[in-house]
Amino acid sequence: MRSKTIPADAEVLRTYDELREFRDSFFNGEFYFLLLVGRQGLSKSWEFQQRCQPYKDRDGHLVSVAHYIKGNISPVVAYQLAYEHRNKLLTYDDAERLWGDSSGRYLLRDLTECKFRKPVNWQTDNKVLARLGIPKFFETSSRVALIMNRFAFGDAHEYDAIVDRAQFIYFDPTPLEIHKNAALWFWDQEVYDYIADRLRIVDPDKLSARAYVKAFERKPKGDWKEFIDRRYCKQSGEQWVAVLESDPKYQSVEERVAEFVKRTGLSRATYFTFKKTLKADGQAKSFDVDG
Repeated sequence: MRSKTIPADAEVLRTYDELREFRDSFFNGEFYFLLLVGRQGLSKSWEFQQRCQPYKDRDGHLVSVAHYIKGNISPVVAYQLAYEHRNKLLTYDDAERLWGDSSGRYLLRDLTECKFRKPVNWQTDNKVLARLGIPKFFETSSRVALIMNRFAFGDAHEYDAIVDRAQFIYFDPTPLEIHKNAALWFWDQEVYDYIADRLRIVDPDKLSARAYVKAFERKPKGDWKEFIDRRYCKQSGEQWVAVLESDPKYQSVEERVAEFVKRTGLSRATYFTFKKTLKADGQAKSFDVDG
């Protein structure tokens, strides 16, 4: 996995509470333009998609003040939806795909202007728009949120123009934050607890909401624990010693050593070297240093 690149201009958020504060500020009409970047699998889309759902007013009528748009659509469809839902709050998810097309870039630049009323133009004649009776120009008061897994804004002037307008945040939660958030929706306590026991050795750039579901799906195969360890845990011998020594499943030193060798490929002697280091550093006061 490539290491993440956090844009220098972004405000980094580490918790879901912080993310929800920015989300709520957008839906409360406080921001003209919110730009959210963060790796996939962190439930960014879900947080916004749920807020875009219609609700019933006091008279029981459905009211829609926001619209969620998946970004893997063509620019002309994105323009059509912006027109049909003009003056609503618009959330474009997977927006980097839309930005990859020059027509999509023109559209997003128009929509993200920090003005109450903004002009939106379609640059060329289009048969689809003509058939639907959608004009090549309209005005809208829509405020826009763009959600991206990676920041890819092309030329420097395009980058500067977008960043200058945006409330620009990069979401980078810790494994503990991801785990706490999973408690709100995940249903399998055994999988949840197993990941909890592994949090200190989880790779912070790999754990995601999808990890919990994928581990649950592996239960019929019987290899779900190995799947978690192999796919989401760092290969640090010292961290593995700390986990194995605190795991009540392993009743003897030899069981812990055997698991250590299996997981890391390192030797029995290395296990005891790491164990002594952890005890000397005060990280494992309860360890019996033997071997």
